Amino acid sequence: MADPVAWTFACGGEIVEQLDALTDVLPAENGVEQRRGLRLSPRTTLEFSGLEEGAARRHLEHLLHANGAGRWWVPFPMDRGALPEPLAAGATAVPVDTRWRHYRAGGRALLLGATPRDYELVDVDEVASDALTLAEPTVRDWPAGTAVLPVALARLDGMPSLSRFTSDAVPYQVRFLFEEPVDWPATAGAAEYRDVPVLEVAPDWGDDPAWTPERQFVEEDNGTAPPARFDPQGGPRGLAMRNYTLLSMEQAAAFRSLLYALDGRRCPIWLPSLAGDLQVVANVSNGATTLDVGWTGLSAWPLAQGRRDLRIQLRSGTVLYRRITAATAVGDDVERLTLDAAIGTGFTAAQVALVSFLVPVRQEADAVVLRWWSHGTASAQLSFRGLRDGL
Repeated sequence: MADPVAWTFACGGEIVEQLDALTDVLPAENGVEQRRGLRLSPRTTLEFSGLEEGAARRHLEHLLHANGAGRWWVPFPMDRGALPEPLAAGATAVPVDTRWRHYRAGGRALLLGATPRDYELVDVDEVASDALTLAEPTVRDWPAGTAVLPVALARLDGMPSLSRFTSDAVPYQVRFLFEEPVDWPATAGAAEYRDVPVLEVAPDWGDDPAWTPERQFVEEDNGTAPPARFDPQGGPRGLAMRNYTLLSMEQAAAFRSLLYALDGRRCPIWLPSLAGDLQVVANVSNGATTLDVGWTGLSAWPLAQGRRDLRIQLRSGTVLYRRITAATAVGDDVERLTLDAAIGTGFTAAQVALVSFLVPVRQEADAVVLRWWSHGTASAQLSFRGLRDGL
């Protein structure tokens, strides 16, 4: 098998990073699910475009002819860094910001100069926050400003179409499927309620975070009598759509960690509605186990799925999570909610910024796309399906 070839051509425009988990979901009629992850880590694909002309265009076309079906050392363009100072031949360390990027010990990195032919692949022995320690020294000098990128083994996921924009310029779009696992730390963040993480990443409010209270009906129709409809799950399994804009490499890295923790459709997470679902109408004392809110009808019906868990956010930034165990009417306009745990430090009604319902959800899809606008800005859309909340 031929040695992998480094992909050293510049990319432009949007970079699409896609993570594909694989989940086996076995649902019961009452809404309970058995979910199994079938991959140790999600498959990763990168898609980007570029434009080459002259000698670089001819070089690109030759490599596609020679190695189109082979393996490539593909850089992560959004992780691009630069040498802050010249690097001499024989260097055993490369100074570069490695934080929140795909560098790993035992992996490789790419030093890339001004042309696609001007590059060097180096083996990474150790990764520090501000430098790479190399397994072997560099073979040549590199000036300050040289691009440094992490790379991983990949294959072309389909052959690119090379448009003859002119006789000597070729716009192209390529999509690479990584062959080796693209590992990333999996963590959903510090917030947790009832042993399940809470999604506290703020959505992009430039788009409507839509929610649909979908129900899974079973209908019987013999064609003569009116159809009989049943709701075996006893409540909605809502579908929520959230858009996210990530404004730094740090935010994007934390968001990717969240995606790895969710593992496609496998792992549950609490999703707050982020709406003003309840209005606190009375001050809460230290150690209180009740909460007085404006009347909504909670006391008129048995406590339903998706209406039992609360996220209480104070204007100070403090966030509390509590479960409602009972609701009773106190007059015509007030309901008193009994909570499962006392509120240690009380607050006034005016100090409450938002009280939202929490719903346990999982992702609706195994595939998630991150669209990179620049090295530090990306966007994504997630869809969530409500779960039975007997947690």
